[in-house]
Amino acid sequence: MDTGLVLMSYHGSWDDAAYAEKHGFASVGFVDSPLIAGDPFVAMALTAERTSTLRIGTMLAIPSNRIAPACATAIATINRLAPGRAFLGLGTGNTGRAILGLKSLPVSRLAEYIASCRALLDGEETTHPAGDTSRWVRMAHAPEDRYVDRDGVPIYVAADGPRARGVAYELGDGWIMGLQGCNAMVNAPEVLGASLAAGRAAAAAAAAGKGPDDFYTMCSLGLCVLEEGESPMSPRALERVGPVAMLPFHAYADNPAIGAHLPSPIRDRLGIYERRVLSRLDVPRDRLYQETHRGHLSHLLPGEEDVLTEEIIRMTTLTGTAREIADVLRGLQAAGLRNVTLNPPPHLAREAVREYAEKIAPLLDAGGRV
Repeated sequence: MDTGLVLMSYHGSWDDAAYAEKHGFASVGFVDSPLIAGDPFVAMALTAERTSTLRIGTMLAIPSNRIAPACATAIATINRLAPGRAFLGLGTGNTGRAILGLKSLPVSRLAEYIASCRALLDGEETTHPAGDTSRWVRMAHAPEDRYVDRDGVPIYVAADGPRARGVAYELGDGWIMGLQGCNAMVNAPEVLGASLAAGRAAAAAAAAGKGPDDFYTMCSLGLCVLEEGESPMSPRALERVGPVAMLPFHAYADNPAIGAHLPSPIRDRLGIYERRVLSRLDVPRDRLYQETHRGHLSHLLPGEEDVLTEEIIRMTTLTGTAREIADVLRGLQAAGLRNVTLNPPPHLAREAVREYAEKIAPLLDAGGRV
C-alpha cells in the first residue's frame, strides 16, 4: 500500500513534499480551497522541480474553480514537468465551495466535468459551455510537446455517496474517499470494503469493466500515534488531528439541517459548538462561512478544543497506539485500499512523515510497507 500526503499549498509545501519522497512516500495532493490556501497548481509545479518519483496531483480540484479546458491544460502542464507522475483528483467541493458560502456541486455537474477533462486529455473533442451556447473544443497539443504532456494522466474522483461512487467507477481511474460513515478505529475496513463492493456493482451495471487492479483507491485521513498512556485529548494529539476531527462541525455550521443526521457523539456536542465557537465569531450568522473554515486542516479555532471528545477523535481520525493504527491499516489494505494519504497540519508535515515512517511502517508487513 502506498502512502501519501495532503498539503494546503502553503509556502514551503513543495519542500515538505520532497522530504516525504525521501522517506518513501509515493504521492502528494494539494487542496483547491481559494481564500484559505495557496494555489494548488503553483505548489505542484514547484514540487515537480524538487522531486523525481513522487506522484503529484490535486486533492481535490473543483469544477467551479476553473473551466475544464483550463484544468486539463494545467494538469497536463504539471505532467510535462513531471512526466508520468501527475494525477487529477476531482470532487464536488466541500470546503473549497463552503468558504464561498456555496453548497457542493451536484454529482451530475461533476460527471460532466470529469468526462470533459478526460476527453481533452485523450485528445478528443468535448463541448464547452459559453453562456447560452456551447462550442466543440479539443486540445491543439500533441500528446507531448513543448507545452504539455497529456499522455497517461489518471483522474481520481472523490466520492462518499453511492451516486458519486458510481461516477467514480464509470468515468474515473480511481476513487478518493474520507472516513465518513464509519468509526475510524473500529470499523473502517468493513465500511471501506462494503463501499468498494457497492462501487464495483455500480461499475458492472454501467458496463465500466473496471476490476480491482484497474482502479486506484485512496483514503485521506488524520493520524496521530499516541505515546504510552497518552490521551487522544492531549494537547499534542489535538494539535495533530483536532482540525480533521472538527470537519463535521464545520459542515454543520454551513448547513445546520444536517445536525439531526450526524452520529450521536457529534450531535451531542453541537450545542457546545454553538456556544463556545460559533456565537463568538465576529461575523453575522449568514457569513459564518468566512470564519468557520479558517483553520481547515491547519489548526483549531478558539473554543474548538472544548467541543471535541476522546470518542470523536477516535471516530474521525486514526488516533491510537502504533500497533492499533497498523492493525486498522492492514484491514484497509485487505479491503482494497491502495493508498493511505495523511493530512497533517502544515507546521507538522515533516513530523507526521517521520512518525509514520519510523513508528507505523515497521509494523506493517511487506505488502503494507511504505
